[in-house]
Amino acid sequence: MAQRSHPARFAIRAAIAVALSAIAGAMSVTAQTLLPDSFFVDRPAFSQPEQPGRPASCEDIAAQLPDSVPEDSRVDMAIAGSVTLIRTDGALWYVGICSDPGVRVLCVTYSANELKQGDKVVLRGGYNRQDRRHVLLDPCLASPE
Repeated sequence: MAQRSHPARFAIRAAIAVALSAIAGAMSVTAQTLLPDSFFVDRPAFSQPEQPGRPASCEDIAAQLPDSVPEDSRVDMAIAGSVTLIRTDGALWYVGICSDPGVRVLCVTYSANELKQGDKVVLRGGYNRQDRRHVLLDPCLASPE
């Protein structure tokens, strides 16, 4: 029996991981509770899942960041800025915006949409605050501004 090449094994494993992630994501959506409208007051960049928010800028997002979101809830965030980082691992793309000393935002997405470092972009996705200065949007969409 012929053994598959390393790239072929990686591609199969990546496809399986993506499929399992999609299934897990679909299952977790049904268990999520919606946050009250009061959570979104003074936070126009934030919205209920899959609803549009008004993109914040890198300069004004810090004032809108909640300290926490209940674990059983998903909140989406929208932000616009210039791409400061763009990388891929072969399956996912990582698009970063906003620079030090402010809050930095990283989008985990399936397509870079031909974006390059320095391009103006709008990121929209599931909000997850990593620490005081780092936000992860996953899942996320990255679109030219």
